[in-house]
Amino acid sequence: MLASVTLNGRLLPGDYLLARRAGAFLVRVKDLAAWRMRPPTGTAMMIDGDAFVALSALGGVAAAFDEPNQALLLTVSPEAFEATSVAPASTVAAPSDNMLAAFLNYDISAEYAGKARLGAFVEAGLSDDWGVVSNSMLLGNGTVYGRATRLDSYYLRDDPINLTRLVIGDGVTDARDWTRQIRFGGVRFGTEFALQPSLLTFPTPSLAGSAAVPSNVELLVNGTQRFQTDVGQGPFSINQVPLVTGAGQVTLVIRDPLGVERHVTSSYYVSSHLLRAGLASWSMEAGAERRGYGLRSFGYDNPFLAGTYRRGLTDRLTIEGRAEASADVTMAGGGVNMIIVPIGEISLAAAGSTSQAGEGLLYRAAFARNAPTWNVALSYQRASNRYREIGVERDSERIVEQVQGSAGWSLGTMGTIGASYTSLTYADSQSARVLSGNYSLSLRDKAFVSAYAIRSRFSESGHENSIGFNLTIPFGPRSSAYLQADRGGVRAEMRSTPPQSGGWGYRAAISTGSNAQQQGEILWRGNAAEMTAQVDRAGGQTGWRVTGQGGLLLADGALFPTRRVESGFAVVRVPGQADVRIYQENRLVARTDAHGMAVIPDLRPYEINRLSIAAADVPIDIRMPNDQIRVVPRYRGAVSARFVAVREHPATLRIVMPDGAPAEIGASVTAEDERSFVGNDGAVFIRSLHPGMMLTVDTGDGPCHVRVDAVPDEMLPVIGPLTCVP
Repeated sequence: MLASVTLNGRLLPGDYLLARRAGAFLVRVKDLAAWRMRPPTGTAMMIDGDAFVALSALGGVAAAFDEPNQALLLTVSPEAFEATSVAPASTVAAPSDNMLAAFLNYDISAEYAGKARLGAFVEAGLSDDWGVVSNSMLLGNGTVYGRATRLDSYYLRDDPINLTRLVIGDGVTDARDWTRQIRFGGVRFGTEFALQPSLLTFPTPSLAGSAAVPSNVELLVNGTQRFQTDVGQGPFSINQVPLVTGAGQVTLVIRDPLGVERHVTSSYYVSSHLLRAGLASWSMEAGAERRGYGLRSFGYDNPFLAGTYRRGLTDRLTIEGRAEASADVTMAGGGVNMIIVPIGEISLAAAGSTSQAGEGLLYRAAFARNAPTWNVALSYQRASNRYREIGVERDSERIVEQVQGSAGWSLGTMGTIGASYTSLTYADSQSARVLSGNYSLSLRDKAFVSAYAIRSRFSESGHENSIGFNLTIPFGPRSSAYLQADRGGVRAEMRSTPPQSGGWGYRAAISTGSNAQQQGEILWRGNAAEMTAQVDRAGGQTGWRVTGQGGLLLADGALFPTRRVESGFAVVRVPGQADVRIYQENRLVARTDAHGMAVIPDLRPYEINRLSIAAADVPIDIRMPNDQIRVVPRYRGAVSARFVAVREHPATLRIVMPDGAPAEIGASVTAEDERSFVGNDGAVFIRSLHPGMMLTVDTGDGPCHVRVDAVPDEMLPVIGPLTCVP
């Protein structure tokens, strides 16, 4: 039999096939699946090729049949439905096709302070879909830059699909909290999560609930809405919740169609130091240590191999390990990061080494808790005198004991207070101890006040005490006044930063006391460069400094001056249209040049960047089929953003019928792929008109046709009258 079905008071669309056996109603298994109801265990009954199950075999289901209306009425508990899983949208953007591009970055400075000095940082690079090649150098004269010094030379290739990055040349090693990061020359290959910026790498709780009827679910994190979605009846879970790291509370607000709300609140603790369950990262390095970086071009020695591996075993436990080996030192160690809800995060690590000094050990323990109104962090690390690791050779660099602690409290409208302590002991018996406290207060965003006290003890220089006070008063989004007072004297400063889209800025400062000084600085930011000019006077002497930085880009067959190329960039074309405003995420960033071209630097690599143009800057006879383009550049890659500009010849035609009367108002007019309508006195506006165009007018007595033989070479001409011939 066919019958309508009402599920928890909601009439389902269509009719459904039912069967009746021994007074019991049976429904098809495929209909249960469509209703998201759990099928019973056991064998289904086959009737005319369809699998049926008895409603009495379903748990949590009450059924009644309305014979007069042939309607099945079902009341189903939430547990009888299949669970659904929802998550906030996460977009993995495929990179756009890169174009071959060459770039040159420069940072030039000239200064005089009793002696003239000239210096420059220069970087040249090449990028395409295959990756990036870069070489950078320091140039200059004087005592610091007496010759050209090479800095970094490398080839870099990213694989966003597999989340890996390959670097051949100069780079830095991976590092954990208990290891050092060093510069080296060689090969590094490993995981790079930044290639998918939307990827959530650390674990977040999965929140569960149930709804008796289709409902709206709102997610509140510490009282602030973070996510909202609709769910069907039955149990549901929300995964990959966008939470703030640290401790907090999350509330699910389940709202049914009648507006009745249920609130489910739970505590959470999230740490970005952990990896979600099943997610792993790794890094392999092979090469030679680099020494004298910035002073020597080729200071490589001590070849080594190293590797790091991390994996989230559960959402509350991540393990990690690292091993390093060279001719002189072998080191291996491991650690765990764990969360104990709601206490906080605990980290433990241990490592051992063998070297000419013998066998050594290192261990580390740390605890941290970040809550909405307070935070605390403690760590202790100890290394034996014989413990060694690659890149740390001198006793004056090797830390044998490290103690760190910090705490902070929010006092609400009364400000925040914090304290920290650091103790370092080196292998050469030198030590440093620093204890500090601070207080800050925001006066309704009209001023910011802070005070601090620092007590330091260094084994070489003894005790140092400092106490200070800071006051910052903002004037608009770019300008501010600053006052600082401490034991050394008083410093007052006024500054205004240039707008991001380009313009002028300034800085003026005066200091008294032991560091008495007067400073003045002018800043300028343009679409293709940034410059500063600064004058200082201290100790009866006057000095000056001038800097300029920017870049050159060769791409898409043209050479462009631009700001420094640090991330992705786009070459925008609006063919033939000069001085058209270009926006990035609705922020004005450039204008096209005389050739209708512009370069947009500072695009976010591996993310969708929205570029648009101001349609009002385009003449009325130019049609723009698209005024927004989405691009996804690679790291330091160039992408093309070409806006199509179609030149049209708009005109107004006056159409009359064979008897000389104007065409009927409202009649439809078709001109090739364009459609318009007749207005007063037979007037018709056609956006793109050309000689020889045939128009069809749909009159009440049938269609008639108009041929345009000539089009005047003027803006918005009025042509006619033209006779419409059947």
